Amino acid sequence: MSDTNVVLVAVRLVLVVFFLFLFVAGVRLAVSRRFPAVWMRPAPPTENQQARRVRIGVGVALVAAGVLILEATSLIPMPFLLSGILLAIALLVALGALGWFVVSRE
Repeated sequence: MSDTNVVLVAVRLVLVVFFLFLFVAGVRLAVSRRFPAVWMRPAPPTENQQARRVRIGVGVALVAAGVLILEATSLIPMPFLLSGILLAIALLVALGALGWFVVSRE
């Protein structure tokens, strides 16, 4: 870690944990097509609502993965070239998330 500010590092670690949770929740939602029981309504979801859940789950997982890659470049010491490559990958993941939302619209 090149940062000496403890508060900034702590905030970044909290962001990593939060986006890791979002990534896992997005993958779970995309794979199972089910929201957690707390969010469920009493009626079973229609086919259209299940497709929307997959779209939301994949989008959330892609956005969270992009942010996790960006945070990794600042928290893990690495050479400049590798951090630039990871930045390009994070931008591609973000563009993939945007493309996913545009292409899979209802």
